[in-house]
Amino acid sequence: MFPNPTPARPISPDPVCALVVDAEEDFDWDKPIAQTRHSTDCMRHVTDLHEVVGAYGLRPTYLLTYPVLDDDEAVQLLRRQLAAGRCDVGAQLHPWVNPPHAEVGETDPLAASYSGNLSGGLEDRKLAALKQRFVERFGHPPTIYRAGRYGFGAGTAALLERHGFLIDTSVAPSTNTAEEGGPDYSGYDFAPFWFGCDRRLLEVPLCRSIVGWGGRWAPCIHRRLSAPALARLRIPSIVTRIRLAERVTLSPEGNDVAAMLRLVRHLRARGQTAFVLSFHSSSLAPGRNPYVRTRADLHHFYDRLSGVLDAMSGRLGIRFVRLAEMPGLLGAAAS
Repeated sequence: MFPNPTPARPISPDPVCALVVDAEEDFDWDKPIAQTRHSTDCMRHVTDLHEVVGAYGLRPTYLLTYPVLDDDEAVQLLRRQLAAGRCDVGAQLHPWVNPPHAEVGETDPLAASYSGNLSGGLEDRKLAALKQRFVERFGHPPTIYRAGRYGFGAGTAALLERHGFLIDTSVAPSTNTAEEGGPDYSGYDFAPFWFGCDRRLLEVPLCRSIVGWGGRWAPCIHRRLSAPALARLRIPSIVTRIRLAERVTLSPEGNDVAAMLRLVRHLRARGQTAFVLSFHSSSLAPGRNPYVRTRADLHHFYDRLSGVLDAMSGRLGIRFVRLAEMPGLLGAAAS
């Protein structure tokens, strides 16, 4: 899937962190993707986010889906923020809302929601359409990419090389979506790496790992106990509750500040210096996703976001950077 992978070597021991936002249409997460209606109203709230993260000198990178690129008001807002140096933009492919649409019905809608499953050149045509719309809106091609639902496939790397991308963010460590036709990342952990054949790209995975007093056995314990039969018995939730093997993501969505800091300390102890905080744009307004259903949930979301940013910049001495800076900070690929 990732040709010629090579570990990324940090240039400096000083830790850094970037912020990535899945800037996407909001839809009903409880219904089949291909059949849900959506809107992009959540993008009207990015200025609220900038009031918070700007206090820490943090510049988010928005990974834009096709419906967001089609939203004139959202694009104008992002252009103003770009001009003011408050954000960066990249691209994210959600195949169920990204043209061309004609051939999607030939495959299972759920499996086809992972763009790496699309055959006959359809993934390439969708990526080309996304890139072209991005160029029309911002005047330059995108260089940062994420496959929606982390749906990187066997042919995706070659497409990213050909279309000029520099950074990919499609790996979701310790996550297996094979049951619904998606990729299995259960063997991956958070560690940026280089890949590519004719040109090298940097993979910056979702910042997720298995932590806990299970130590080096924690990932194996989590993987074994996350089998479907045991999941139905709620075994994984019990293991998480007692912190034997806890899957934590550096995100205020579903993770409290203490858990996120356990993750950062765990990764720092392993020598990691590059981190990525992430969440969905639909968390910026109530009722758009399962993480922020009410106004109170929104306040709690911002409390967690502010809490982890304060702890990282203060107690942990982490410097905030743009995602676009990561290739330079992690150095050239080893020969």
